[in-house]
This record gives sequence, structure tokens and C-alpha cells, in this order.
Amino acid sequence: MHLLPFAASVFTLLILPGPTNAILAIASQGLTSRRAIMLLATVVFAYLAIVLSVSALAAPILRDHPAISQAVKLASATWVFYLALRLWGVGSSPVTVVRIRQLAITTLLNPKGFIIGLTIIPPAQQASSIAVVAVLASMVLLTSAVWLSMGRIVLGDEKQIPLFARRCSSAALFVFSAALTVSAF
Repeated sequence: MHLLPFAASVFTLLILPGPTNAILAIASQGLTSRRAIMLLATVVFAYLAIVLSVSALAAPILRDHPAISQAVKLASATWVFYLALRLWGVGSSPVTVVRIRQLAITTLLNPKGFIIGLTIIPPAQQASSIAVVAVLASMVLLTSAVWLSMGRIVLGDEKQIPLFARRCSSAALFVFSAALTVSAF
């Protein structure tokens, strides 16, 4: 696989709505430059950690042991469900709701990382490892910046997350959690 199809595949998958993107959109409120850099760096490093780990270490185990694969999917679904409940239940949600740790865990458990690591990342003999990591990091950075920007445009510069935005984001996370749960069986 050449790097352009790899980049296009990663971009196409990561730009779709999902738990990490929903959190980024919500986190865009009251965003400072420093906070934006922290959020973007967190997502890039978390995706790199999970994709590279899955592609190098976990792929053979997950393929050979379906029960472990199911457990990973269910753990991801549970985390996303927890986030959806928290987002739904908060009152007048301040900007501090989204923590770096939350974003990192959500990204590490995001099935998109597993999909990239198991099916999209090219084998070492087909592309330079450094080039693959650079392309992956670039696509993660680009799509994450798009979601931060979309959140900023849609939600504005409010200091609190509007109820409608919280409920829509929460509903999207609930649907994503349900889809993950169903895919585990």
C-alpha cells in the first residue's frame, strides 16, 4: 500500500463521528491555544500508542482469540456508555468537564484505533515505518483539528455547554456504545 491510499483511508475513518471526536467538539468551548495544543497532542499520542501497539503486538492475539477481541470491544463500549451517561447527566456543564485523561482513555479505547492497527496500517515491507507514523500522526492531527473547529463553530465561545449540544453528543455516544456492544457478539 502506498502512503496516499493509507492517508486517505485513515482520514476517512477518523473524520467520522465517534467518541473521541464528540469529546473534542465539546472540549472546544472556552478553548485557549495552550489547551488546544494539549488536546491535539493527547489524541495524536493516544492514537499512535494504540495503533502501533495493536498492529505490532495485539493483531495476532485478537485474531486467534475471539473472546479477547470481544472483551476489548465490550470494555470500549462500557467506557463510551459511561461518558454518555456523564455527559447526559451533568447540569449546566462547565468547560472543565472534558479532562485530558478522559480524552486519552477514550481515544485508547476508540475502536477506530483498533481498525487502523488491524486492517489499514500497511505492512513494514510495503512502507517505511517512519513514513507510516508521520502520515498517521498528520491525519490524526488534521481530523482532530477539524473536530475542534467544528465544535467551536457549532457551539460558539460559550463558557457552558448548551443542553441541546450535550444531549446530542450524549445520544451519539450512546448509539456508538450500542453499536460496539452489538459488534462484540
